[in-house]
Amino acid sequence: MTFANRAIRWLLALLLVAGLGGSTVVIGQTGGDRTGVTDTEIKIGGFIAQSGPVASIGIPVAHGATAYYNTINDLGGINGRKIKFIACDDAFNPAQTQACVKKLIEQDQVFAIVHPLGTVPLFTVFDQLSKSNIPVVSPHANAAFLSNPTTKNIFALQPTNAAFAVALVNHAVNKLKKTRIAIIYQNDVFGNELRTAALARMKELGIEPVAEVPHAPTDTNFNPFVVKLQAAKPEVVMMFTLLVASASILKEADALGFKPQWMATNVQTDLTLFKLAGLTAVEGMIATGFAVDPCIRDNVAAANFRARLAKYFPGEIPSGFSEIAYIGAQLFSEAALLAGKDLTREGFIAAMDRIKGFSADGLVPPVTYTPSDHRGIKDIFLIQAVRGSDPRVQTVARTSDPICQVSADAGAFVLLEIVNNP
Repeated sequence: MTFANRAIRWLLALLLVAGLGGSTVVIGQTGGDRTGVTDTEIKIGGFIAQSGPVASIGIPVAHGATAYYNTINDLGGINGRKIKFIACDDAFNPAQTQACVKKLIEQDQVFAIVHPLGTVPLFTVFDQLSKSNIPVVSPHANAAFLSNPTTKNIFALQPTNAAFAVALVNHAVNKLKKTRIAIIYQNDVFGNELRTAALARMKELGIEPVAEVPHAPTDTNFNPFVVKLQAAKPEVVMMFTLLVASASILKEADALGFKPQWMATNVQTDLTLFKLAGLTAVEGMIATGFAVDPCIRDNVAAANFRARLAKYFPGEIPSGFSEIAYIGAQLFSEAALLAGKDLTREGFIAAMDRIKGFSADGLVPPVTYTPSDHRGIKDIFLIQAVRGSDPRVQTVARTSDPICQVSADAGAFVLLEIVNNP
């Protein structure tokens, strides 16, 4: 093993442990598809919105992944091959997603699709990707169709929407003792999947929603929707919407004095939400998550992530979006190293199927893949939006890193509980 590979193995195994478990013997491959692989390069890419309605998510996703790949490249690459990462901007537009996939596969001839962003874009091209031999790793979506049923070449990392919805309903009913629940949801595959799972769990618990309020993905005026919610007098409102829409909903509700217990998913947990909606509107919201706070104290892996993000993107505030992309990039790199010097798509997929207990040194709950199970993270964090003055922010959660400091009049998220495989 070359010095560069030893350095990468050390980086992966000591600082950013992937936790393979058992043997780490590489998987040789005498034949197979080597598209995107040369003696000096591994070319990979994904459709990641850098403009349009979810640019505030897509830009940190691209940066987080790039920070990890650049770290690997600075060490000499994987088996002497540098990683070339291409982020194709589809603007979160399904038509442009199709164009991006065509470009990545036919023109760029990438080895793998990595970090593709968004349930709707993924749904648009899922049949095409699932029928191909191209590995798809760490899609930025929680959709069940990514892992159920298992598709040979597609490896989810994030928990499913169903798991998120069940965890939220369970917390509302069993922990908060609230049964008057309303749902506002984006009327597409993303919002409907969450809604369906929440309704199924509510039915199991013997309750019905007091209101269901759909909105179109293109809606920008949320006052009528919030007024309808308020009229139903719910104790809890579950927002199965994207970040910008959620900010508008919360801001409208705050202006109307409507203060239910808000619940949301990981897509609404970026600190941008506080800036868009205002602290008083967001404070108290409970949401699902699956990675530790990138600014958590006394965590070597989180500190490494912050340092590498700062090196390549100075001044960028660490976020959950950049963090999970960084983790996904680590997952790809570990499998590429495990697959051996004779890297093929078939060998890479076989290597992914051998990964056990991957946790990025504790940044996420352990993930294990098998040929029959390509689900990702199964355990879920419940977190809550609080003021920066909350003692849990300064004395428990936050590192002293200046980039992570939160003023008393700003907002942050703190851990409530860990839900094991809901």
